[in-house]
Amino acid sequence: MSEITGFDWVDSSVLSGVDATFSKTFCSEKDSNLQIRRLRNHSELNGDSWDHELLNQFLWTSKDIKEEDELQEFSECADQCQIFCIRQKHSYSRLYITRSRFKELLHHYNVFSRIWDFLLPFSFKVRESDLVNAPFRFRNLEPQNATTLGSFECAYGYRYVELNHRDQAKRENPDYDPWSVRQSAVYQQYNSEYKRIMFILITPSETARKNLEKAILHASENGRALNAFDLHRILISTLHENWRLYIRSLESLMTKQSERVTLAAVQNEDDKLSPLTDFAVNFVDRQRLKMIEDKVLDLVIVFESLYNTLSKLRDQCRSHCLGSQCRDCTCYLTNEELEEQMHEAQVNLKKVDILHKRAQGTAQLLSDLLDYENAQIAHLNEKALNGLVRETKEENSRMRVLTERSTADAAAVKILTIITLIYLPVTVVANFFSSQLIHVDEIGNISVVLGAYWFAIISIPLTIFTLCAWQFWLRWSAKNQDLKSVISVKSDGEKGPDSLSCHIVESTSRSKWRYVLDRKSRKRAKTGEDTRLPT
Repeated sequence: MSEITGFDWVDSSVLSGVDATFSKTFCSEKDSNLQIRRLRNHSELNGDSWDHELLNQFLWTSKDIKEEDELQEFSECADQCQIFCIRQKHSYSRLYITRSRFKELLHHYNVFSRIWDFLLPFSFKVRESDLVNAPFRFRNLEPQNATTLGSFECAYGYRYVELNHRDQAKRENPDYDPWSVRQSAVYQQYNSEYKRIMFILITPSETARKNLEKAILHASENGRALNAFDLHRILISTLHENWRLYIRSLESLMTKQSERVTLAAVQNEDDKLSPLTDFAVNFVDRQRLKMIEDKVLDLVIVFESLYNTLSKLRDQCRSHCLGSQCRDCTCYLTNEELEEQMHEAQVNLKKVDILHKRAQGTAQLLSDLLDYENAQIAHLNEKALNGLVRETKEENSRMRVLTERSTADAAAVKILTIITLIYLPVTVVANFFSSQLIHVDEIGNISVVLGAYWFAIISIPLTIFTLCAWQFWLRWSAKNQDLKSVISVKSDGEKGPDSLSCHIVESTSRSKWRYVLDRKSRKRAKTGEDTRLPT
């Protein structure tokens, strides 16, 4: 198969680091399972008559490829169609083919290097990291004339959605999503030498693979020539129904979240910050809306990529139609079908855009409601604080009244004390003369009783003893307080020098003031001045 001369094809940019880039893409030898489905030519029947079922079994066969020689043999067979299917356990696992077997497949069928760009999303991973596949690639391998269709090859990737049937996860997770978005890649080659169409399907859906095989077998049974672009149309047509159901499920989730927000009622619509009644929306709902919004944004890229792929297939189908020389030409029908699918992709894109705007509006309303609830809580807190302020003012007023009454009582006590001091000398003199130490006879003469000197002997020492006891109590109290200060200094000295210096200064200040007080008290005792310790 000769290639077009005079044009330099650009190799894939990932070829320089295949081993490092695809280290987690391919599996080991024991897990490798490359399967081929072959549709043989009717010329192999040798004119024998076959039962319809046996005929289908003979023409449409499948085989697991284990050796490289088998690949070389199949690459030289003039089959009507060959389909290689490469599977994986799930979207986050490795492909069930070794790197060496995949390179052998590319080598024997002369596949262009751009196919490596479409393998990047398929690898072992813990989270989704590829938003979209590589763009549509097409290459003519031979020049095309008016009567003969030249060899060509193309590749593209797409995403599809299907139910995952994870019942256990649905019971454990309230936010469980029954849909899983998966990815697939398609390579197709037409060989004009063998009149053979070859497909490499990477992780196709079971529905897409069965519909493709059914369409190929149906065309063979009716004796019609296979149209590669019509097969692409059938392959992609299996995507739209599930996408419609998936968008409907997202819309249902969006409506559920939107109703929780938009139907939130207030207690009184006339109040400025009336409390919300039965408000069960929280930050978790905001997170759910964010997840829905992310899924919607992913759909924008998916449908734009799908529309671009369909557009390129339609253009290539038009350019490769031979017109009157085209056997069993159905190119115009294929173009119409591709345009209808393009229109459906556009409709889905508009639905997704509207859904995205609704998600943004609902998220904004939810944020406003959460802000409203916070403002309402702040308003209630402000009311409570204002009530506490009023109660504090009332309590202060009552305390002021009590203070005024206490001040009046203190003034009354002071007056009584002054009156008592005024009459105290008179009371002492009166008590002295009314005692038995003074004797007044009938004539009025005053005389002192014999032994009255005992009054002075007992009173004067008792007075001196009382004064000495009071002075001793003062000194003992001061020393005891100094001792406590020293103990506190020792305990705080272990904590740091700052606390130690503070206690030393305090202790020194107290000792200084006591020394000053002791000296001045003696000087002011005679004049009766007040000797109070400064605070």
